[in-house]
Amino acid sequence: MNIEDKLAKPDKTIGQHSNELIEQAKLLYKLGYIKSEELYSDLLVTCKKHDYGKANSQFQKRVQRGGKFQAELEIPHNVLSIFYIDKSECNKPDSVYFAVMYHHDNKESPITVFGENKELIETFISELGLETASYNKMKRNVKKIKDLFDKKLSEPEKQYAVLLKGFLHKCDYSASAGIECEKVNDFLNTSLNEWETAENVSYNELQEFCIKNTDSNLIVTAPTGMGKTEAGLLWCGDNKCFFVLPLKTAINAMYGRIKDLCGKDFKERVALVHSDMKSYYLEDSIINGKNYDFVYAQYSKQLSLPITVCTPDQIFDFALKYAGYEYKLAVASYSKFIIDEIQMYSPDVLAAVIYAIKMIHTLGGKVAVLTATLPPFVKNELEKIFGEDVKTADFSDKGKLKHNVKVQEKALQSDDIIKIFNDTKCDKVKKYLVVCNSIDIANKMYLELKNSEINADINLFHSNFTKNDRKDKENEILKASEKPSESMNIPEIWISTSVVEASLDIDFDILITELSDLFSLFQRFGRVNRRAKKDFSTYNCFVFTEIQGNAHYFVDDTIHALSKQAVLNVDGVISEEEKKKLIDNYLSTEKIVQSKYYDEYCKNLKRYEDNFDYLELKKDGIRRIDRSDAIPAEVFDQNESVINDALKVLNSESVSPVEKLKASETILGFTVSVNQFRIDNNNTGKFIDMKYNKLPIIDCIYDSECGIRFDKKKKTPKQEKEELGEKEEPDNFL
Repeated sequence: MNIEDKLAKPDKTIGQHSNELIEQAKLLYKLGYIKSEELYSDLLVTCKKHDYGKANSQFQKRVQRGGKFQAELEIPHNVLSIFYIDKSECNKPDSVYFAVMYHHDNKESPITVFGENKELIETFISELGLETASYNKMKRNVKKIKDLFDKKLSEPEKQYAVLLKGFLHKCDYSASAGIECEKVNDFLNTSLNEWETAENVSYNELQEFCIKNTDSNLIVTAPTGMGKTEAGLLWCGDNKCFFVLPLKTAINAMYGRIKDLCGKDFKERVALVHSDMKSYYLEDSIINGKNYDFVYAQYSKQLSLPITVCTPDQIFDFALKYAGYEYKLAVASYSKFIIDEIQMYSPDVLAAVIYAIKMIHTLGGKVAVLTATLPPFVKNELEKIFGEDVKTADFSDKGKLKHNVKVQEKALQSDDIIKIFNDTKCDKVKKYLVVCNSIDIANKMYLELKNSEINADINLFHSNFTKNDRKDKENEILKASEKPSESMNIPEIWISTSVVEASLDIDFDILITELSDLFSLFQRFGRVNRRAKKDFSTYNCFVFTEIQGNAHYFVDDTIHALSKQAVLNVDGVISEEEKKKLIDNYLSTEKIVQSKYYDEYCKNLKRYEDNFDYLELKKDGIRRIDRSDAIPAEVFDQNESVINDALKVLNSESVSPVEKLKASETILGFTVSVNQFRIDNNNTGKFIDMKYNKLPIIDCIYDSECGIRFDKKKKTPKQEKEELGEKEEPDNFL
């Protein structure tokens, strides 16, 4: 029997598919991503033999005729493939057996299948021309595979096995998709030097520091405006790079900047990866009059391009150690990671990020944490991981003066906004940003200002709008930010929530904000006088210290109290250096450990450290998600014909994949992300079936002015003045 002439896929033999994997392995080795000769040699064996088990008669019938796997008649091919492995051709046979046996995530563990199906396995290995006795011999090898699961990543044997299996996945996925597993980064240093020349700038101290320490892990704090993006890329150089940011809108903006830097060959160089990637690529292609590029999307999804801009969910989920996590961890072993805004993460996400950094460091990857503010306890955690292999720097003293602060020890009221507005408005001051800790208070402020006699255009922006309306509001607030104040006929007041903290590049004249914590507060300061070109001789940041509304449910009392103590010492102009001192003094590690936030962080970190491989599922994710998409009944009624037309396209067999993608995005544009309990309590019993996604239609009130509400009936703005809406729990650090 010639194994390699048997089918691996309906249109491809085992030999052809194996050779495709081997070519991918050669590319990884050529690029220097596989650093061990032993590992490379074992990878070639693994690529060659991983699908040999498909030669069995049952699989051959199924691959030609179709049909589903039948457990009573078949053995998964990955279990049968291990019988073809010759120990004499392997450097570390146990790792080769492990990689081959577990290269597919079956419903039942391959070890369980092996142990419970001796007779059926012996039937197949006899049919395939192998010795029946080899089953008993294989028992010892399977026992050693099982032992690998008990080993820690710090042990060299476990590292070898994880990398081998990860590289096998990398080669297999790319070969199956018909794409190269990696595109080489041979352009970034040149592109950055060309940028320096074109902009007629010289690299500053931060950027020179990153160039000098390109071979080290970095922990760097630097104020907004110092060019952290360019600094991070200079540190990366001509290496594979991941730029990790917390919010999709910030990622989209970063992708746009790097895309411009990459020039016309950007599709060979930079990828965007987050949950709405296809939507963003589709919109971008429509705007530029191009066809949607499925190949580019595939390269992005496979993490095959030199630079990937992504959320932590998309790359650091290997911290879960789900079945197949080795794929991303193997990629991480030869990559550099730039992590910005690390203070923005909730405790569960931060724990995953910290644990992922530990795994990356163990396998040889490099990490640079470049951020405007850094929690002292996070710095301590990073230094424990990196040990001597880290360079630290603080450039806070290089920041420009921008902010003049007035703190009031009271809860924010609409009358306070009106007073500040009347006291400060002039030709050069016409753009006001009000940031509330929760949606209920934002709605309340908006409705009260709308009912007042204030001479300003009042706007509301938070997360409880449909995707279509939210996109419109994002565009509107960006346009408002860009207007020269002197040219505006009437002042604008934008009332928002934490959604504006780090996701939008906006620049207002005056900030009026509630206090949540110092990190969040300083992020909000960054929305005012962003480029340090406005007058700050009088107050431009007004802080109200007391918590109100639904924010009581999710603001950490300990951290809020410490932050309040800190800001009550502030009155007047504050420098970046002074901001850092407040953080170091009032939110020190010794003080943070008393908080619920720290307890939650430690609990999650311990869960990651104690987890056995394959105990958790990839779909669990590293972020607690208690929100789901739904369509308000009113929105559905108003757009029923459009939605039904889109559903017809989705269910049609004759339309192109691009048209189906457009139809899917049309429907999703009418959804709102709401807490799951709202869906459970307000479900109409109707839903939209999008094949792979069922969207519930919920009973509620919705309009483009205030978003989704769960009132019994519509009310006038005056009646709504005291109504509490949905809370918005910010997914940020403190």
